[in-house]
Amino acid sequence: MIRFLRQNRVSTLRGFAELLIIVAGVLIALGVDEWRENVQLEEQRLHILSALLVDLEEDGRDYEDFNTTSRRRWQAAQFLLSHSPAGALKATGWTEGPGEAIYRLAYSARIQTTRSGFMEMISAGGRMAIRDNTLRSQILKYYSLATDRAAINGFIAPETERFHAALESMGISAADRETIDAEFVMANPTASALVRTLGETAAFATLYIEDLVEANSELRTLIRRTLDDE
Repeated sequence: MIRFLRQNRVSTLRGFAELLIIVAGVLIALGVDEWRENVQLEEQRLHILSALLVDLEEDGRDYEDFNTTSRRRWQAAQFLLSHSPAGALKATGWTEGPGEAIYRLAYSARIQTTRSGFMEMISAGGRMAIRDNTLRSQILKYYSLATDRAAINGFIAPETERFHAALESMGISAADRETIDAEFVMANPTASALVRTLGETAAFATLYIEDLVEANSELRTLIRRTLDDE
């Protein structure tokens, strides 16, 4: 009887020990899975931040090109208007010929924002991918502003197309550049009016995206700081 009780006690302890081992194994496995998932999420977060930074740097170059083109178009328009029959000669900063000014007005730049990193962030779940509320808010604000400011493309493109059409109606191709008779072009009321409109739109465009350029610079700085702190 005593032997039976001892054997039963040993069996119970063994079963309890085996149960503890199983429970510990499950907990360890769950802990390892959670650790692995956290590592993967952190790697994904760093990848998304790096991708966003690459996109923002590309955007910054695009905005700089856009502003450079817009300023050149404004100078070209002011130069042509000052040399039109009704214009008054004035300093405009334009250093090239009148035919080149016509060419510059005939070709415009567009605001373009790269969104590959942003789409990765959205696909991964914005809150999960970017845990920092301030950073996530800045990212969302920037891309919302970029969408809004891209509306300037809708003003520039139609006027540029109309200018092309006006040149074609006079038998002129903008690609001819220095062979273009600018005085002949500016004597045309439609072409002259379009030159004025294109110049005004170019001047407005650089002001219109000032806050976007600033938001781009601030967000790049914030992401670089976040990556450096990792």
